[in-house]
Amino acid sequence: MFVNGVRKATVALVGMALAGGIGLVGAGNAAASSGGGCGGTNTEQACVSAGNGQVTATATSNFGNGNCNEEVILWDYTAGGKALDTTFPCHNGSYTFTWVLTDPSGGHDYKTEVRFYWPGGSGYDYQLSPDLFY
Repeated sequence: MFVNGVRKATVALVGMALAGGIGLVGAGNAAASSGGGCGGTNTEQACVSAGNGQVTATATSNFGNGNCNEEVILWDYTAGGKALDTTFPCHNGSYTFTWVLTDPSGGHDYKTEVRFYWPGGSGYDYQLSPDLFY
């Protein structure tokens, strides 16, 4: 519902700008996005952001022992599934992985989840970003 309010405000702004003879430069899908950001700890973090018509999922880790597997998922809660999903070995030290969704759907709710699978354990540790309404 908040996204619809943003759209109505954007339509009203464009209408006023056109009536007043003001040209809007750079107004597009990215202008309508809200939310996003990062969630997690100093060693495990999940982020989501929007810009240039894309949604970016970022996973950051900082482990003294990279003996695990990392899964990065960009959820599309509106469509009810994964927009992106990949798994790779963890790294020793500071590491950042970035993945870009080049064709996000307007009006959708995206969130990044990062899962860390440790050997000998059952299940996984995970971190979630805040929601991004694109």
